[in-house]
Amino acid sequence: MPDEPQFALALQIDRLMRRLNARVHAQAPLFDTEKIGPIGGMVLMTLSEAQPAPMQRIAELMGRDKAQLSRLFANLERRELVQRIANEEDQRSRLLSLTPRGEAFVRRIKSVVKGALEEILEPLSESEKGERLRLLSRT
Repeated sequence: MPDEPQFALALQIDRLMRRLNARVHAQAPLFDTEKIGPIGGMVLMTLSEAQPAPMQRIAELMGRDKAQLSRLFANLERRELVQRIANEEDQRSRLLSLTPRGEAFVRRIKSVVKGALEEILEPLSESEKGERLRLLSRT
């Protein structure tokens, strides 16, 4: 069956993500002092890579509907993790960016994700880890 290699790859990626999610979730009480949950952490990490950005861009990057994220961004703004700034190119819209507090949160979660990935990928050699990263970076 021609789809088998792609399906096997999808299963392996899913397995890796579930293992990573389980490890990060187990450590959430240590770093999620803001009580924003997994989706809040994903939003902040996505924003950290794309900022400043309109909410629509973050929604596209996450594969979510803008309406789904609107309430979440309002909550993150109340917690002083994100801020809305003027969009010089379009005065009708605002751009989102991390506050210093939001940047500190992202540093904490990235550290936890890094540790979890190191644990999961520990059986691989350095060259195998590099090859995996190189291949996944091409997608």
